[in-house]
Amino acid sequence: MKAVPTMAVKELNKRALTRYLYTNGPATKQVLERELGLSLPTITQNLRALEQEGLVGKGEQLESTGGRKAQTFVFESRCKAAIGVAMRANRLNLCAIDLHGHVIARHHAALPYRNTDAYYQKIGGIINDFAAKVERGGSGILGVAFAIQGIVSADGTTISFGSIMGNTGVKLGTIAQNVRYPSIMIHDSDASAMTELWLDHALSDAVCVYLEMRPGGAVIIDGQLHQGPNLRNGVIEHMTLVPGGNKCYCGQYGCMDTYCSPETLLEDGESLSGFFSVLRQGEHGHRQRFDHWLANVAQAVSNVRALLAGDIIIGGEAARYLDSDDIDHLKALVEEKSAFHDTHFVLRKSLCMEDQNIIGAALRFVQSYVADICNTEI
Repeated sequence: MKAVPTMAVKELNKRALTRYLYTNGPATKQVLERELGLSLPTITQNLRALEQEGLVGKGEQLESTGGRKAQTFVFESRCKAAIGVAMRANRLNLCAIDLHGHVIARHHAALPYRNTDAYYQKIGGIINDFAAKVERGGSGILGVAFAIQGIVSADGTTISFGSIMGNTGVKLGTIAQNVRYPSIMIHDSDASAMTELWLDHALSDAVCVYLEMRPGGAVIIDGQLHQGPNLRNGVIEHMTLVPGGNKCYCGQYGCMDTYCSPETLLEDGESLSGFFSVLRQGEHGHRQRFDHWLANVAQAVSNVRALLAGDIIIGGEAARYLDSDDIDHLKALVEEKSAFHDTHFVLRKSLCMEDQNIIGAALRFVQSYVADICNTEI
């Protein structure tokens, strides 16, 4: 067997130590010695190197059991950060997350979207200022990830379908022209699913249905986001739900979007929170609208499950207002519409986190960086 070079062994030991502290939290040298099977001098040397790199720091001292208090060491999750950005019709939303995916800073600005260089230059300045503030807090910026309300090309350089925002064909280089950091784009529904995966390691096969004002979806297979060769897997909003039905913004008729968007619940001037407030009071008209909408969502989910028999995760703006009875009723409707009357599947509510898609976009940078320093897939 070929011997492993000394430098390679040292690097493997360092990464094993990093991985343990990242995954398990604070530990003493003695715990690391026992868990990793490394000598105390090796652990001491690697901890010193990791402290110099800023990846590890000293934690609390444990209570003495008769001798010197044992020093714990911790992974410094705030040594690096990634920024997620969402451009919306009237707002610009930013989040910075640390290496454990925790939000460490937010910024929301009232800023109407315009597909112009002036707009992109302005948001670049806002992003740079936000990043500089995060850096002053001690976190080096890994990059900036844009959660796009549209489909991104396979090479990640172009918005290949952006009818919602009117930016089809716009390049990443145009959007990030004034951003000083490495930048990427990801479809916002895929980004939301990234957050689901990050926080639920048991998640295996599922379809995420995000009931935003412009609905979307994402596919998870074997615990991984499965985007497909053209990054269009899970674009359930454009399945035909009612042939020849309402016209969709994509130009086709009868798309799921036009029947499952929470917009269909609302009358002029009504907010989603206002609708659900009246609904919970038992108002008949609101109940009729809700039941009709939920039946359409159930039909869409049933169609999806005819192709992909995994679990169903219901998320998005509308899902925040759905209670456990609504979710149970939706599952029953899906079961009724199934040719197999399948009851052995999970239909559950998403995490429904604030800025979930922005966090998920930023996780692209965090995931890559953590996998590198820990020599593993997180």
